[in-house]
Amino acid sequence: MKPKHIFQAEKVVAGYDDKTVIQEISLEIPSNKINVIIGANACGKSTLLKTLARLIKPISGKITLDGKAISKVPPKQLARIVGLLPQSPIVPEGISVADLVGRGRFPHQALFGGWTKKDYEAVAEAMEIMNITELANQHIDELSGGQRQRVWIAMALAQQTDILFLDEPTTFLDITYQVEILDLLTDLNRRHGTTIVMVLHDINLSARYADHIFALNKGKLVADGTPSRVITSNLIKDIFGLDCTVIKDPISGSPFVVPIGRHHVTYGTGALS
Repeated sequence: MKPKHIFQAEKVVAGYDDKTVIQEISLEIPSNKINVIIGANACGKSTLLKTLARLIKPISGKITLDGKAISKVPPKQLARIVGLLPQSPIVPEGISVADLVGRGRFPHQALFGGWTKKDYEAVAEAMEIMNITELANQHIDELSGGQRQRVWIAMALAQQTDILFLDEPTTFLDITYQVEILDLLTDLNRRHGTTIVMVLHDINLSARYADHIFALNKGKLVADGTPSRVITSNLIKDIFGLDCTVIKDPISGSPFVVPIGRHHVTYGTGALS
């Protein structure tokens, strides 16, 4: 089981160039849990994730890992604790599945050291978890979108970090692949205790798979907690501008958002009004 870490942000402000995107966000990421960041387009979800993962330097505020500013943690040391899968990563030309997954071992290798037994075992385990072992010798450009995404996640898993950040890992995938990947990430969390923090667009999948949800609106954290506490019709109206009703998911028991829209079926008459 992965160790617990205290990962906190305090009054963090961040953005790009002269544009502020997230404003004075304070939070603590529950350790060994699945955490999901939700919100409307351009609300700052990816910016927050990148800032927490140290890809973006905060304008102000501080981010700490076990009480130490992450800005002070040496990059290779941080990479052994925190892994990141960005949105739409660039595929190196002509690389095989096994070679790409193997790149996840870089933080654990000495400058001039070769591969160790532990490196090979970590890559094999990551590929097994993502069900891509049989694809090891294929080139990435030969794979489907869902297969490619599993390979990228396997590369992140090969780092064997305690915390894993994922920026929209199910985007552009059909529902079958979305559920498959979220199931695999849940297996990883339940089996190893890996703390997962990911940005998701689908509210109902977020509510089903998350232990903890952070809801953003216009760059501010407006709610966080369990799905049953956060996912309400009022919150969905506030952050998405969507009229809806929230019912109980018949499969998972989690909140399930049903949009109302401008048209609805009048049952019993067959009329559409």
